[in-house]
Amino acid sequence: MSASQSDVLRVGIVGAGWMGLTHGRAWQEHAARSRIVAVADVSTARAQAICDQFAGGAARIYPDLHALLADPEVDAVDLCLPHYLHKEAILAAAGAGKHVLCEKPLCLTLDEAREIREGLARAGVVFMSAHNNLFAPALVEARRRLADGALGALYYVRSTEAGRNVNMKTGTPPAALAPGESSWSWRLDPAKAGGGEVLDTGWHGAYRLLALAGSRPIEVSAMLASFYIGQPGVEDTGVISARFEQGALGYLLTSWAFGDPPGAFQFQVAGEQGTLGGSATRLVMARYGQPAEERTFEPVNTFAKEIEHFLDVVQRGVPGEATWAHAARTLQLILGAYRAAAERRVVALPEDPTTL
Repeated sequence: MSASQSDVLRVGIVGAGWMGLTHGRAWQEHAARSRIVAVADVSTARAQAICDQFAGGAARIYPDLHALLADPEVDAVDLCLPHYLHKEAILAAAGAGKHVLCEKPLCLTLDEAREIREGLARAGVVFMSAHNNLFAPALVEARRRLADGALGALYYVRSTEAGRNVNMKTGTPPAALAPGESSWSWRLDPAKAGGGEVLDTGWHGAYRLLALAGSRPIEVSAMLASFYIGQPGVEDTGVISARFEQGALGYLLTSWAFGDPPGAFQFQVAGEQGTLGGSATRLVMARYGQPAEERTFEPVNTFAKEIEHFLDVVQRGVPGEATWAHAARTLQLILGAYRAAAERRVVALPEDPTTL
């Protein structure tokens, strides 16, 4: 029985660190529609912890991705791996006929993105990038209002993803890791992380910017800095400007050195008929000549919401929100920003998201 025909999607989690635990908890919220049947990690103890907490001790433990992919009882894989492992893991999973949910970023280079596109096309499986911020309730409502034309033509879109990353500065590892292990070591290595803050945490702000703009970016400029982390060759702050195909201007601020001032909006949009601003659970819309409207929303587990969406795409054929195309466009914008900063110029972004 294929995953799309099954009432319960059988999932294998690959990578049992902090993000694996986060995803395991999110899958558990959808136990009626899915089941964790396998966990792969270089640490048997870490894999067993996810198995015990979120699979009632019944999931099979594997030492690596390829052993898990050989399991015929796995319909889909959830890849919670360091950035530099994403391309090979996605291609291997797709080649094994498994549907794929992969943590951000998509991969490290546009050549890798092109390989992934070709591999997914050959395999015919569902792919989704783990863009959990797309499912924050205020952003969902903002995008619905924009799609309905509430602000008319868009003029300006702003997105912020910023916060002081004390744990990275001090090297304090997440609790899920064993003594002596650190997720910061590879994240501070550009060869493994693909960049610094902008390609890491800034990825969330970038895909949010694209989702709100509603059209593709056609050019980008950027400035990068290192104010706080102090790792040579690794930026901790980025300011990115973009122009979109339908004319809107975009602005992305992202940092590990500081956060926005208290009360600031995480996203803002200005259009011909008004403005809006929001955070995860608050949305304010002010149409010109009318009183401002404000809505608040109950907090949600956005990781659980992204998994609910993945289940809807696989099991019910719902169109995907975080497709390969959306992830590739995010990568193109960020790599274009890196080039723009290095060369101190505006960089054009071609229609094919795997080119610069």
